[in-house]
Amino acid sequence: MQKHADKIDEKQITRVEAIIGSMTPTNATITKSINGNRRKRIARGSGTSVQEVNNLLRQYAQMRKMFKQMGQTQLRPGAWPGMKLPGM
Repeated sequence: MQKHADKIDEKQITRVEAIIGSMTPTNATITKSINGNRRKRIARGSGTSVQEVNNLLRQYAQMRKMFKQMGQTQLRPGAWPGMKLPGM
């Protein structure tokens, strides 16, 4: 039996798409430049709350940090036995 939290919530995906769609290209690539006023504008434009925008930016920062910690050395060929990279 699968827990409710494990299921993909289509409404959540729609909210995330709306938030990202309300960002300028600069905001979408440089999340550090998003101050309080910009967060309010993004929330208004996406029909969400500032809290939801903050949560998305926080999750993005956590994922970015995790991938940075993994480092490029784990992605080199041969680092993961049995896994083939496309084109190899």
